[in-house]
Amino acid sequence: MNLEAVECCYLSIRAGFGPPLHGNPAHDTENTRCVNKDLESAQLKCKSRMESRGHSPGKQLSVAEAMQENVNSRTVQLVKLLSEFGPDIPEISRRLGQFKESVRYRYKEKILSRGFVVQAAVDHERLGLRRVVLITEVSEEYRKYAGAIFSAMNELCYLVGFHRTLVGGEFILNLSVPRDKVNEIVAFFDTLKQKGMFTSVEVLEFDWVRVAPMKPEFYDFDTGRWDYEWKNAPGEDYKAVSFAPSEAVRFDLTDLLIIKELQMDANKSLKEISDKLQVNYKKLAWHYSSHVLGRKMLRGYNVKWMGTGYDYAIEKALHRKHKYFAVDLFVRNVSEYELMALRHSFDRLPFLWGEASGRNYFAELAIPVDYVVEGLQYLGDATNSVKDRMTIFPLDQTEAVNFTIPYPLFDPVLKRWIFNNEDLVKRFETLIMQIKTPS
Repeated sequence: MNLEAVECCYLSIRAGFGPPLHGNPAHDTENTRCVNKDLESAQLKCKSRMESRGHSPGKQLSVAEAMQENVNSRTVQLVKLLSEFGPDIPEISRRLGQFKESVRYRYKEKILSRGFVVQAAVDHERLGLRRVVLITEVSEEYRKYAGAIFSAMNELCYLVGFHRTLVGGEFILNLSVPRDKVNEIVAFFDTLKQKGMFTSVEVLEFDWVRVAPMKPEFYDFDTGRWDYEWKNAPGEDYKAVSFAPSEAVRFDLTDLLIIKELQMDANKSLKEISDKLQVNYKKLAWHYSSHVLGRKMLRGYNVKWMGTGYDYAIEKALHRKHKYFAVDLFVRNVSEYELMALRHSFDRLPFLWGEASGRNYFAELAIPVDYVVEGLQYLGDATNSVKDRMTIFPLDQTEAVNFTIPYPLFDPVLKRWIFNNEDLVKRFETLIMQIKTPS
């Protein structure tokens, strides 16, 4: 019997479905009263959800249904705390008032074994980085090399992710660029266009970018399905709507290397990171507590519910095929009022993967395939007033890769981000000649 089954049996016994566990009748009565409240709460929540799915409102819920709902609600609480603290099981256990063994089991069974990945969510603005998105069309002769070229760009010109669109075949490139290097980066890509690598390049700049935390209250961790009422969307997500860009802070290469490792896998301990980076443990722990945490270089943690990831051991992107319909939505030249309206519409959705804003607005969504029609209807209604400046790109998830922060471009001696335009142009000129010259 697994730990959750034991936990359910324990609650059932304490709720009066078996003999008391203690010899003190008064103590047992009080404990039974408390557990009955938990059970009643779980029954009411489960009843409400069943009614929303079309079940008879008068149907009596079984103990098993109520207990299953109670277990799922505990997983919801776990995920909310994971988004705030990462996989710090002792801290989460303390806040939940639950045994560490129980929380650790639930984390492994309901999160890790189901394909979820937990990664650090970086505050790019704290690192002096600005989000730039390029909507590009790659020339025919370079398309079969596009993946390799863009992967190289992560270490050369601040590219942190790319994906291909399903219909037009465009490549959408996400870059996190030092604020004082934006013009140089844009000029570099314009040079590549002139040399024939791209047939078109549209540049969109943003003041900030954020990863939207999972809204686990709409997800059933036992069935792996979402439960969301589009026509009766929940209220505003005021925390998300009030999101604002951060001020840049001081950091060094050690800080960036720690962040990079936590982006890859937040389950790594500081000891594991210390061993991998070959940095003295005390030094690394001090950088983590004083800089990474103390200067708030992370905006919590991302529970990657979409199931996409990158296996660094085999150097391969992993995807859950045909489970989500991913789209990128862009609105250009938005007013402050239009921006607030867009954010009020999208921040409340549990299917918002991330967004960026400034003069333009960008939202990346992953809609469950069961909800594609309702989702597209919602997008149409939410963007009706700005449809003349809006573009929606359905994404090919099999050609989508995200990278860590571009730490190789930070000079540890100068302690600043670097970019050598002339040297990089020469490198790509050589690459272009190699591609064009038959072997």
